Amino acid sequence: MSQRLRNIFKFTSQADRERAKFLSRVLGIFSEQIVSVWTGDERSPYENLGRPTIKIDDGGRGYTLDFALRQRASGKIYVSEMKCEIEFQNFKFFVLEHVSQLDHHKKPAFEAFLRAALPTVDQTIFVEGKSIDIDGAILIWGSVAPEGRDGAITAKGFHDVLSVEEICADLASWKCVRYAALIEQRQKWCNELFTGLLEGRAS
Repeated sequence: MSQRLRNIFKFTSQADRERAKFLSRVLGIFSEQIVSVWTGDERSPYENLGRPTIKIDDGGRGYTLDFALRQRASGKIYVSEMKCEIEFQNFKFFVLEHVSQLDHHKKPAFEAFLRAALPTVDQTIFVEGKSIDIDGAILIWGSVAPEGRDGAITAKGFHDVLSVEEICADLASWKCVRYAALIEQRQKWCNELFTGLLEGRAS
């Protein structure tokens, strides 16, 4: 099991904590794009069909989620919501270790996502305006412990629980060109920011 993210955000002092908080916010800006790159690679078990909208009952309000993932092997489709909250509440929700960590997500969109884990006839799902049938739901978390994955699948009925940590490990091991380009671009942008902030300083 990869501990790539946990190693990056590990801290043993207050200075380490401030570093981890800063880096988590940087990653949060583009972590969703990392998942998109992963699903766009033919080696991924899932491909992204777009952002799904769930409506409960005919004419009800729609709730838009992060991904509609089609399993390449089976063709089954799952709605997916990503929660990569690394430093929120002192890193309390960084690693999914127990299903109770999902309880603080109380917004209607997440409730609709949870209901989609066990699809019912009163749910209608659309992707790009077209109605689709789904086979369940997949949760994406920042980092996931085995007991957290098993507990969430058992308690909530998810088809799978994925982690950004493992997704990054996959992309690195695959030497994915799109992933490398994404990371290098973000690194360049950060370097340009910091260099620009230092320009004109007294030598």
